[in-house]
Amino acid sequence: MIDISEELLVNKPTVTIISNTFVSIENYISIITYESDLIKIKTREKTIKICGSDLSLKYIQEEEIGVKGVIYTVEYID
Repeated sequence: MIDISEELLVNKPTVTIISNTFVSIENYISIITYESDLIKIKTREKTIKICGSDLSLKYIQEEEIGVKGVIYTVEYID
């Protein structure tokens, strides 16, 4: 069995923003709020709040979620 260093394991949320039209969040736990102008996603550390218009989920996978639409802000909140 191969031992992987703790430093190489990524357990923290990773947020990737592409222009103002797409956000990918890795290592999420659940969706708290889902509306066309507001999506809140719970992660292990904080909640990620996405504000915009025409927001929708492009995909949901076990470890990653994609949000598309016109994105105004992405915030970390408690």
